[in-house]
Amino acid sequence: MLLEEQPQDEIRFGATVTVNNLKLKTHQVFTITGVDEPNVAQGKIAFTTPIARAIIGAKVGGTVDFKLGGENRTLYTEDITYGTAI
Repeated sequence: MLLEEQPQDEIRFGATVTVNNLKLKTHQVFTITGVDEPNVAQGKIAFTTPIARAIIGAKVGGTVDFKLGGENRTLYTEDITYGTAI
């Protein structure tokens, strides 16, 4: 499926996402890539990472719980775009 054919309001492979960590009050922007493309310095994470797996399927304005170690973090989806890699 081409990126422009995916639901544009839902996080999927190839999405550039802005999330807000509600507990820490921090923002993160990253693009969900294939396993051979991740580069944290460039804001690219593989779809197999725990954070990507947690947010795939989320929509703008939605929240997901993401467990990191023993801590639960609530992530709020602020923006989703396709075709605009970081």
